[in-house]
Amino acid sequence: MDEQVTIPTFRQKTVQGIGWSVVSQIGYQAISLLVMVFLSRLLSPREFGLLAMVTVITSFANIFAEMGFSAALVQKTDVQPVHLSSVFWLNLGVGLFLTLIFIAGSPFIARFYDEPILLPLTIFIATNFLIGSLTIVQKTMMTKALDFRRLSIVDITAVTVSGFIAIILAYFGAGIWSLAVQSVLATTITTIMMWKLGRWRPSLTFNWVAIKELLGFSLNLFGTQLLNYWVRNLDYLLIGRFIGSQPLGVYKNAYSVMLFPLANVSRVISRVMFPSLSLIQQDKERVKGVYLRATRTIALVTFPMMIGLFVVVDDFVLAVFGQQWIGMIPILQIFCLVGMLQSIGTLTGNLYLSQGRSDLQLRVGLFVHTNAILWIVIGLQWGVVGVAVGVAIAAILNSYPSFSFAGRLVHLTYWQIWQGLVGILGCALLMAAAVWGIKLGLPSLWPHWVRLGISVLSGAIIYGGLIHFLRVPAYLETRQLLLEQIRNG
Repeated sequence: MDEQVTIPTFRQKTVQGIGWSVVSQIGYQAISLLVMVFLSRLLSPREFGLLAMVTVITSFANIFAEMGFSAALVQKTDVQPVHLSSVFWLNLGVGLFLTLIFIAGSPFIARFYDEPILLPLTIFIATNFLIGSLTIVQKTMMTKALDFRRLSIVDITAVTVSGFIAIILAYFGAGIWSLAVQSVLATTITTIMMWKLGRWRPSLTFNWVAIKELLGFSLNLFGTQLLNYWVRNLDYLLIGRFIGSQPLGVYKNAYSVMLFPLANVSRVISRVMFPSLSLIQQDKERVKGVYLRATRTIALVTFPMMIGLFVVVDDFVLAVFGQQWIGMIPILQIFCLVGMLQSIGTLTGNLYLSQGRSDLQLRVGLFVHTNAILWIVIGLQWGVVGVAVGVAIAAILNSYPSFSFAGRLVHLTYWQIWQGLVGILGCALLMAAAVWGIKLGLPSLWPHWVRLGISVLSGAIIYGGLIHFLRVPAYLETRQLLLEQIRNG
């Protein structure tokens, strides 16, 4: 009797969590992309590059502010109030420390890049550490409870208000400062709303014993996050230092576009999967089944998006960003392959964490990230396109060990993962070939936005028809799940 109650409750909470996560991420990313497009029309690639020079360092320090404690609190089944308050005060102290460190170090950052404007810019953006440290436990408690409705409200409000103000500032000539204000304002709005909507409040309690109980898990995860961060941002650092702010701005926006489907699909599901899989962590077969279904659902959406973007990338860049961003085209094409692999690779971390094996995740990360760094450094001598090629080569080579070691924890092989994706990949490739032919038949003198619209609409119809009439299993599973949720209200 208990089992019959537990399974539907788990399934319902997980699907509802994914639903609210979808609302949040689609809203968040759609607004973010719209804001980026408006700002790209008002600002130059150099100004985007200058912001990236600062955020590549400050975002790294953000990992220190959180130190893996959020995931440790989610994974731990018997969290006590003393754990929450102790983590809150520790994070607040670290946030204050990092703010002061970056204020003091701002002259060195400006000299490193040889950009004097980075001195006041770094001081201003450093306030994010202190402001953001106030929300870490609040977010964790909502995530642990799968309360993604309130998290959605916070995320969408913050990105909308901060983006709107940034566009106004850019229109009136604020330049780089419009981007800086957007960053700090988004953090401030998030903090205010999290405290207003969240029920948890800290007590005046700090206990090192409670902190040590979380450290075994959090430190290994912290190490993995540091490795992940530097591999994913070393390219920004090297391009900014050795090539310049303008190429960095072009490269960063290309990478941001590639992340759009990942953030809307992969991370939506990943965000819910960790707390959900942690609830059933002892049942490895069940974890394996949930993981495979989630991976197929992600690929069903991200594979055609990435392959389709590869085909229409020139019309997309010129129609959306304008002529000054034409350098994005070859970089974005390369990132389409990276995006496909990263979209399904996002969930592997959930297998490590739900099984309490952040230590194994760290060891695997040391190998794959060292390989990634090597290829980024090699590619640097051929400019930003060379760096993008290096990132793509590393993603291909690292896919096998990344999937394999995570899969072993639940008796899952690398090839089992790909077996469920072959049909999806085939349909996406057929769709891309058809769109390529349609695109060749369109008059070259037509506006880019018209050509893009026709290509995207054609691709969506063709792909939808293929997965429906070929009865691709992932499509049937996802459709059935959606129909169940509609019937259940």
